[in-house]
Amino acid sequence: MSYYDEILAEIHTAMEEKDYEEAAFLLKREFSMPYLPQEFEAQLKELERQVRFARSETKERGEEPIDSLLRKLKGKPQSQLSAAAALCDRNLRTVLEELKDWMSKDPQPEAASLLINALAEQEIDAEFTITRNGVEYTFTPELVTPVAQSEGLRQGLTYLETWLMKEPSLLELARSLLVAECYNALPLSYEAGDAKMLAEQCMRTVLRSMDMEDRFDSLISETV
Repeated sequence: MSYYDEILAEIHTAMEEKDYEEAAFLLKREFSMPYLPQEFEAQLKELERQVRFARSETKERGEEPIDSLLRKLKGKPQSQLSAAAALCDRNLRTVLEELKDWMSKDPQPEAASLLINALAEQEIDAEFTITRNGVEYTFTPELVTPVAQSEGLRQGLTYLETWLMKEPSLLELARSLLVAECYNALPLSYEAGDAKMLAEQCMRTVLRSMDMEDRFDSLISETV
């Protein structure tokens, strides 16, 4: 099964389980990629239409109250991730104090990344504090670069596409890793000067996981 098939299967599974927030999150993550194969993009757009319709029907029956999502945000890791994905589509200005409190208390890392990115996209002018890997960060979301606008991501993807143009399966794995790394770095962001180092790191990780690290130099040299 290819990377694209796996992503489509994940989205279909989420929809079958009526977890439309998770499906919407997966779609949003893929659409943040600077490049998508035409056929894959068409399939994503159709799934996006189906998810939007399903969510609109759900809203007609009563959208989950934001208070309920905030309670889930304090729950187990998967609950936090699901709640964060749902909150990304809400007006976060209405729950700033609750999010500040949650973010200051060791939130689930991926959930925190989603919400930091959403706060940045909504250009929230408020001060937040979060501790990541033992380091405390104080940041204002409107000054944080959303992942989709990161020059480190954009140029890093260009490096990967150049090095791995003949290895599509490796390319998609490395791409996915690069996007995840940029989310995990929030509230910091990677600049253009970090792109090559970051791309090399992701490429090495993928090759190492497949016991192919000895191909690293040759893959790069083939494109020089």
